[in-house]
Amino acid sequence: MNQNCKPLKIGLLFERQVDIMSLPNDNEATHYHWRELEEVEAVAESLTALGHHVNKIGTLDALLKLTRNVEDLPDFVWNISVGVVSRNRTALAPAILEQLNIPYTGGDATVKSLTLNKDFLKPLLQWSGILTPSWHRYDSPEDIKSLPNWSFSILKPSCEGYSLGLQCFDSQEGLTKLQQIVGEMRELFSAPILCEEFIVGREITVGVVGNGLPLLLGGVETVNAEGESLQSEILDLTAKRQGKYKKVGVDLSSPDLENVNQIVLQLMQLLKPLDYATFDFRISTSGQPYLLDINADATLHPQRSLAQVAYVAGLSYQELIEIIFNVSWERWQK
Repeated sequence: MNQNCKPLKIGLLFERQVDIMSLPNDNEATHYHWRELEEVEAVAESLTALGHHVNKIGTLDALLKLTRNVEDLPDFVWNISVGVVSRNRTALAPAILEQLNIPYTGGDATVKSLTLNKDFLKPLLQWSGILTPSWHRYDSPEDIKSLPNWSFSILKPSCEGYSLGLQCFDSQEGLTKLQQIVGEMRELFSAPILCEEFIVGREITVGVVGNGLPLLLGGVETVNAEGESLQSEILDLTAKRQGKYKKVGVDLSSPDLENVNQIVLQLMQLLKPLDYATFDFRISTSGQPYLLDINADATLHPQRSLAQVAYVAGLSYQELIEIIFNVSWERWQK
């Protein structure tokens, strides 16, 4: 534990499956963004082992009930809340915590909202000179007057993560088919739909801990069961849940990934404070890195990308949690 930090009352904010799947029409295809029990327990156990007193508060509603007696409020919040619905869902916890004057881990409301809403994030990336797949934004099927000028597309909701709703589209299927798919997705997710050019190549995830300068920075590549790069394969929700793919460590200092390293460092400066995050890239067959997504709500599950990056760097899971805590706590002391 940070020698300058006495044991704290740390509240853990998160949503369980039962919190998110509370209405009859809710389903995993649109709502699969709750925190798994293994992640919550791993974070809580690590913080306890570091000497802190952990209260697994749960939802924002549970936190607000604690405001009836200020002595029940935590000194610090470990925020892994992602909300339930709306394009603002990930921003709610940091906004409320700031109003309550409680320090917390992770990005603020601005960063959380920006990185969730890809139709706002992608123009910022382009303004920053960072490659991201070419794209269109459709509010409705009626917006689609012509096919995209590339052959294969990825269709996805503008404000979701974890590959929710992700679909492939071949322009040979025609304009009517594209309009049909977009209409169905628009109705299902109640959000604009992005149509992105599909980038054939390797899929690399970079994990970072730090603000401005990283204390941890490393990468893993998603490969198929044969250990081969994805190339034309798609990492959709079904593939993720079935465990069809695995992640292997990569060297970000290698010549073919050096640009990825620089992009992540640039974004850490632009978006700070993040405390921790993951960045998903596709490396085209010509070697160009295209940024697909920034996960400011990256899972801390012991078997997922950020933890795997830590393991490759020689850190234990508890050491990862300790570094994140120290990074976050120190910035709140300034």
